[in-house]
Amino acid sequence: MKTEWLSIINRKRNGSYPACSDVPIVLTEDTSEKVFDIIDTKDAGDPIVRPYGEGHATYFNGDDRHTYHIRFIKVEEFMDQFTQLNPITGERRNWTKGMTRPDYIAYDLSASKAYFIIHELSTGKIQNKKADAMKQLLNMIKLLSESNLCKEYCQRFANRLCFVSASGCVTASPCDMAQGFMEAYTRLPDPLPLPNSSIESRGFKAYQTNAIKL
Repeated sequence: MKTEWLSIINRKRNGSYPACSDVPIVLTEDTSEKVFDIIDTKDAGDPIVRPYGEGHATYFNGDDRHTYHIRFIKVEEFMDQFTQLNPITGERRNWTKGMTRPDYIAYDLSASKAYFIIHELSTGKIQNKKADAMKQLLNMIKLLSESNLCKEYCQRFANRLCFVSASGCVTASPCDMAQGFMEAYTRLPDPLPLPNSSIESRGFKAYQTNAIKL
């Protein structure tokens, strides 16, 4: 991200913006929790990972014998670093304005490379958010595809998935789902597929759900 994405963003920047030469900061958070929630930190602040029942989407991580070590990357915060202060007007110009993007990338840190996930968390009803969320997911996949190194890295993962979570998505229930892990896991509803030929042609599948089963 520090080099490959920087090159891509410099190529895409508005012609009036100078090229960025500063090395950007990649903000990440790791977890191996068996059941956990995630939130949109833009509104609530860190951390991303919260106890079950306190977030916007729930991850059921692995099974009763194994859990994955998952790293979350704050995509939006990463992209928001690309700004330029005009010394005359004091205006801060956003190099990535118009480059819509999802909230997080998450991936399995182990050698098995089981999952690579792009996740958009939305507020409000999913019917009002789905079109924008799908655009954000696709733009992220396209950006990854513009770098051969990023593209090759993504292709190493067995499951490349996109998730949209919002009010009205398929959700985890009842309230005690975190109790008795395997029983809860087998009772979770299946995510709702979001067919999209542009996403699928690039090796990803998209789903609508608030309960992510790994």
